[in-house]
Amino acid sequence: MPRSSVGQQATDGRLAIPFPAGSAASVRYRFPALILLLGILLPSPASAQIFSPEVKKVSENFVCQCSCNHQLSGCGMLHCGSANPLRSEIDQKLQAGMTEEQVVDDFVAKYGGVILSAPTGKGFDLVAWTLPVVALLAGMMVLYRVVRVWTRRQPLPASTPADPEAIPEEYRNRMEKELKDFD
Repeated sequence: MPRSSVGQQATDGRLAIPFPAGSAASVRYRFPALILLLGILLPSPASAQIFSPEVKKVSENFVCQCSCNHQLSGCGMLHCGSANPLRSEIDQKLQAGMTEEQVVDDFVAKYGGVILSAPTGKGFDLVAWTLPVVALLAGMMVLYRVVRVWTRRQPLPASTPADPEAIPEEYRNRMEKELKDFD
C-alpha cells in the first residue's frame, strides 16, 4: 500500500502538499489570466455613470443618436458616445433649474425633431397619431360592407331547360341542319 505524502511534514518542519508535475507553473499563469479576464469582462463602477430618476424621466423623451434606436434612457451601450453626453447635458440643465418642457424644447431647437422619441401633436406630426385610427376605421367599414353584401346575396335560381319556343326560328333551323350534317 503506497503512502500518501499529504499532510506529512517536510524536513524543515513545514507541511508538504504535493502537486502533480507541471501544475505549479500552470497555477502561476492561470490565476493572473483569470483576474485579467474578469477585469475586462466586468464593468467597473468607475465607468458607470449614475443619473438621478429625474434625468431618466426626462431622457425618455429622446432617442439616442448612436444609431441603436433606443430611448436615451435605455441605451445599453457601456461607453456610448451619444447617450452619456446627452444625459450629462440633461442633468446640467435640470441642475440649472430648467423644467422638463424647457429641456425638451431646448433639445429640439438644438438637435431638431429627430431627437424626439415620439411625434408631437402639432402640424404634420399629428398625421402619425391620427392615420392609424383613420385606417382602422376605414378598414372596419369596408369589412362591414363586404359582409353585408355577402349575407344579402340571393342564391342563383336553378337552371331550367331552355324552352324551344324561346329560340328564334332562324337559329333552330340552323341547329337542325348542323345536327343532320353531323350524322
